[in-house]
Amino acid sequence: MALSFSGHETFTCRNYWLKKGLDHVWSGGSFNNLAIKELGVGKNMVRAIHFWSRAFGLLESSDQYTKIAKYIFKTRDGKDPYLEDVGTIWLLHFMLVTSEVASIYHLVFNFFRKTRLEFDKEQLLSYLESQCQLNQQKYSVNSLKKDISVFLRNYQVPEKSKSIESDFMGILHELELIDRVGKAGYNLTYRIDSKERKTLPAKIVLACILLRHENTTITFNELLTSVNSVGSVFSVNSKYLMDCIDQFCAAYPNNLVYKDDAGVQVLQVKEGLDLFTVLNDYYGK
Repeated sequence: MALSFSGHETFTCRNYWLKKGLDHVWSGGSFNNLAIKELGVGKNMVRAIHFWSRAFGLLESSDQYTKIAKYIFKTRDGKDPYLEDVGTIWLLHFMLVTSEVASIYHLVFNFFRKTRLEFDKEQLLSYLESQCQLNQQKYSVNSLKKDISVFLRNYQVPEKSKSIESDFMGILHELELIDRVGKAGYNLTYRIDSKERKTLPAKIVLACILLRHENTTITFNELLTSVNSVGSVFSVNSKYLMDCIDQFCAAYPNNLVYKDDAGVQVLQVKEGLDLFTVLNDYYGK
């Protein structure tokens, strides 16, 4: 897949944009010039809403909505159309990283964060440039810098806020995945630790495993460290992942078995358990 570092028009994804974009599709709309009037926003915002709806895995390239988009956002029977449950935000983060529409999320959580404990914008820029060169792909340094800025703002509350609204523009800020460390200003550094994520529900972890694996056997190490695994995407440590596994194996004893034989640790997912069964149980809590 070609790397992509643009499309957001330098806008972070605002809390209500995903539902706004999906409602537009469900009403028969498309993301053309008419959408400016229909959505009540400028041309660049229309493009950004369209981009984020795809980046979060809610719209396919043909602008057909996905099952999970309808499941979460449909107003009458959607489980969390206004994003009031932090578990939904974790799920959306997982979909953003694994959809690979916006390359920076996939690259940072799967690869870059494992190469250095702390980083600044220049180090991340250098890494993205190296990935473009490795893939023999043309790129603009300016576009990469803008993408880095949007990436960080999606996860962080602004250092100096001008308004209450701006504090909540980054849809993913409450996950607290990226910590600010070091000096403020130009030399500000960031950190993405693998640690316990106390707001991350075990059933959301299981749902994300089932998004990628059904009726299969997965090693613990794959779950913790492989590309697009829950361990990599959620930046959790082995203890927290093991705690989650204990919880959902206890919740679904007929469908999940965890074995540790001769040092080989595997999770077996049996037939009869799917993504929406687990999500129904989570949202029905």
